[in-house]
Amino acid sequence: MKAGRLVTVLSLALAVPAAGEVFPSQDVRLLSHIALDGFASQPTRANDCWGYVSGSGREYAFMGLKPALAVIEITNPTLPVIIAEIAHVASNWSDVKVFGEYAYLINEGGGGVAIIDLSDIDNGNVPIVSTLTDQGLDRGHNVAIDADSGFLYLCGSNLNNGRLAAYDLADPTDPVFGGFVIETEGEYCHDAEVVTYTTGPNAGRQICFACVGSFGLDIYDVTDKGNMFRVSQTQYPNLSFAHQASLSTDRHYLYLNDELDDVNETVIFDVSDLANPVLVTTYSSGITAGDHDVYYHDGFIYEAEYRGGLRVFDATDPINPVPAGFFDTWPDSDGPGFDGAWGVYPFFPSGNVIISDKQRAFFVVRPGPAPIAFDFGAGVPDLIGPAVPAFTVEIVGQDGFILDPASPMLHYDAGAGFVAVPLTSLGGDMYGAEFGPIDCASSIEFYVSAVTTSGWVLTEPASAPSATYMALTGLDTTVPFADELEADGSWVVGELGDTAFAGIWTRVDPLGTASQPENDHTPDPGSDCYVTGQGLQFGGIGDADVDGGNTTLRSPLLDLTGADEAVISFWLWYSNDFFQVDSDEGNAPSKDVFRVDISGNHGGSWFNALTIGPAGEGTTGGWIFYAFRVSDIIEPTSQMLVRFVAQDIGNLSIVEAAVDDFTATLVTCEELVVGDLDGDGIVGINDFLLLLGLWGPCPDPCPPNCDADLDGDCTVGITDFLILLANWST
Repeated sequence: MKAGRLVTVLSLALAVPAAGEVFPSQDVRLLSHIALDGFASQPTRANDCWGYVSGSGREYAFMGLKPALAVIEITNPTLPVIIAEIAHVASNWSDVKVFGEYAYLINEGGGGVAIIDLSDIDNGNVPIVSTLTDQGLDRGHNVAIDADSGFLYLCGSNLNNGRLAAYDLADPTDPVFGGFVIETEGEYCHDAEVVTYTTGPNAGRQICFACVGSFGLDIYDVTDKGNMFRVSQTQYPNLSFAHQASLSTDRHYLYLNDELDDVNETVIFDVSDLANPVLVTTYSSGITAGDHDVYYHDGFIYEAEYRGGLRVFDATDPINPVPAGFFDTWPDSDGPGFDGAWGVYPFFPSGNVIISDKQRAFFVVRPGPAPIAFDFGAGVPDLIGPAVPAFTVEIVGQDGFILDPASPMLHYDAGAGFVAVPLTSLGGDMYGAEFGPIDCASSIEFYVSAVTTSGWVLTEPASAPSATYMALTGLDTTVPFADELEADGSWVVGELGDTAFAGIWTRVDPLGTASQPENDHTPDPGSDCYVTGQGLQFGGIGDADVDGGNTTLRSPLLDLTGADEAVISFWLWYSNDFFQVDSDEGNAPSKDVFRVDISGNHGGSWFNALTIGPAGEGTTGGWIFYAFRVSDIIEPTSQMLVRFVAQDIGNLSIVEAAVDDFTATLVTCEELVVGDLDGDGIVGINDFLLLLGLWGPCPDPCPPNCDADLDGDCTVGITDFLILLANWST
């Protein structure tokens, strides 16, 4: 399944990647993103996340990294500020929870539970004030906190074979051991939610809902820490590893995710009778990605579904949740695998939600309809006149939000960086955009923005500037060649001088790795593209990457004459930055380059059009759109070729590339003057003489070989003469 992939430069209302990645979404808007390389601790991966609101109302995110906990202020969700990175033992698994003004950080690498003072977080101070190692505690998978009773519970620690362990937080900086769930009463506990009942038949009881891996769901009474006991244990169909669960606000239903069941489904239990939980039903987001963390909040369910990203469900009917939106942090695929979204925290008073992604790190998003709606009427323009190009857009505040009428802006980049200019009010909710003079056949990236009176900044496309709209400047276009690479054509693999012995270009439905795409770029039902080598399903990352030198892919012969300008465009995936230690490959990242060359004489000589790498933009994978104007490099001819060259030169790099959706576009830049046969911009005596010289039937083929046939009947005659006279000028 494609993850909301985007199409080509000349398709209406479609956004294309600009400087960053595009994350497909529906009714969830990206507010900000911090990638792994945005953190000073140089993390190699991310894990879970949590949140905190200070006494002043400022909102903070905790982002688990290997090897640190990042503390990020998100009071302004569009401008997150990293205020601290708290080092801990490097581990792929770490978790943090909050009690009062303290955070409790644990990981599976060791070091106990770090206790962090949050009382002065507004001034950037988040010191570790103590470390919990009582009873020999060294490491653990997670902690759960019952704020009502004031107890912390260890999940999956090195104590008691990973069964639940309780600590009293009467002194938050010096937790006191309370007791274990003993072997006869429980199992290894991977994750838990612990609550204190204050009403109903269970009033006064402290109850733990524990996900205990292959044993399913355990419910413990943990009121007496010296005698914590199992109330019930429940299995369910497809049980493999009960991972994590969340209670509904009324504590009637529990929503549980199984991490290893190989199906995308969340199990709903009726837990109103603690001794007899009842499996009510299951639901799915309709994709094949695995489900990880799940949280219920205010009638909605928020799930981190690995390669499916964040999935939001409306649980107004608590046993029939319906999809309410998604934000895909792993756009490469929605299939099985343990990449992508790990954690989600939906409990901020602002309504903003944070997501942690193992590879792409930290996201702040906003579920629900956007505060501002943008309507381009007939569509976003894909071709705009080169003199003073313009379009109109309707901008309206919605759902109680009010547009600041002076705020709408056009942001565009014609090759020299983004420029922001105000949109012109046309009355009512309509605004006009003008770019200013731009050279013909230029590729323009653009987006619009607006602000509500309450300070919300919205863009269209929603992920701008990571995603922008794209247009060409010109009066008209024709497409003499376009290839989605779904079938064998006249493309040529290999040329004299290629030396690579692996990772040779091949047209396939790609099998994804950490460096190669799992899907082509063409929307469904498209499946194929050219990639540098194809390994086996679930094979190693270096099994089929480029090794030993160059491998070349060459286009069919292109005739790019007959117009003022020609533009070559394509979608490219390129990755050379993979790094892994203790390996024969992957220990020399960011050393190689990818070249796109062009020839105007059928390959007799070549000129470089684009070079990507060895580091920086375009070297970390992901489908990215590229376009270049041929005349910026050489004069367009009828003997044009384009070649793509991937290389792994003299080092142990992981190099992967892919090409898809290749297009050659001819652009008309000047208005055609009917009857101007000599091309001097006016109709005069020379044109009349040329018409007389061509009098009579047109040569085959007609069209196009008959410029003087102004009426299109394939004969130069009296009607053509009259048309020429009607356009006579001096």
